[in-house]
Amino acid sequence: MSQRVTAASPIDPNEHHGSVHLLGPPLPRNPWSRVFLAGKAAAACALALAFDALTGNPDHVTSTFVAVLSISPVVLMGLRRSFEQVIGSLVGGLGGTVATLLGLTPMLGVPLAVGASILVCFAVGFGRGYTVAAFSAMFVQVVPRGSAVETFEVRLLAVATAAVAAFLVNTLVSSVAYRSIFRRRLAYAEATVSKLLITAANHGPVAVRAGFPPLAELEAQLQSARDELRIRRSDATASWLAGLSYRVGVLRRLLHLVLDLSYLLEEEGLPPDAAQAWLHWLVHPGGTEPEVPGALVETTRRIRRIGRTLKVDGPRGDEDREDG
Repeated sequence: MSQRVTAASPIDPNEHHGSVHLLGPPLPRNPWSRVFLAGKAAAACALALAFDALTGNPDHVTSTFVAVLSISPVVLMGLRRSFEQVIGSLVGGLGGTVATLLGLTPMLGVPLAVGASILVCFAVGFGRGYTVAAFSAMFVQVVPRGSAVETFEVRLLAVATAAVAAFLVNTLVSSVAYRSIFRRRLAYAEATVSKLLITAANHGPVAVRAGFPPLAELEAQLQSARDELRIRRSDATASWLAGLSYRVGVLRRLLHLVLDLSYLLEEEGLPPDAAQAWLHWLVHPGGTEPEVPGALVETTRRIRRIGRTLKVDGPRGDEDREDG
């Protein structure tokens, strides 16, 4: 077993406030995101139905449902989702139309068209759209709108209508509110990390693994928003989002370092709870920093440096305006 040494010089208890003070209470909630999503989905459905009235599209199920699927917090991401819907519908619709033209019954034609459409999607490097392709291959056969070709045309019109409706809603709603959207999402991410650190203090550092997927998703959304804002030349907001991206990256590094403690415990043959006292100190305010096994010293020092980075670089932005 490694010799126990002090991770760092004892600090004034008044200077240590704990990760909960730094990141917020461990109650990860973002209720407004659900209200925001519901409002955008409702608006996209209403707009799709309005377009249906203008174009005479009878397939309201597809136009409204696909519009909801294309809703996104970022306009550029919404365009990508819409593109996936269009391509998937094209592949699946063609498969279903061919099955219908060949005179196959739905009992035979639907499975064959669905399977073939999925294979085509992966063959052309479009695996993410296989569910839409499968649905389209089935839909054009079991819900006909005239002839096979007419049904295919109606399906494409409905998908195009949905894509336009979702794009307009994403543009009009999300693109003018990026700061408020991502400020709330960052607060949610910080609260999630705060909760995971408390769980790690109680049950072991491996608990922080659950934080990586939501942080990765937020980083991807921030990157898409920044790419879009560069195109629109909204440099001030793009720069502000870059600061948020950096902070999310710091949160991710923090979780990686905490997770490293579990690997070090295993590699050094240390007791599983050898880091618990230190993690408890990290989370809660006050107290003198506990000793840790020598193998953990450098990692605990890096975790403390990460904490100082979060304190100094926190984006407590005062800019609530949106630049066009």
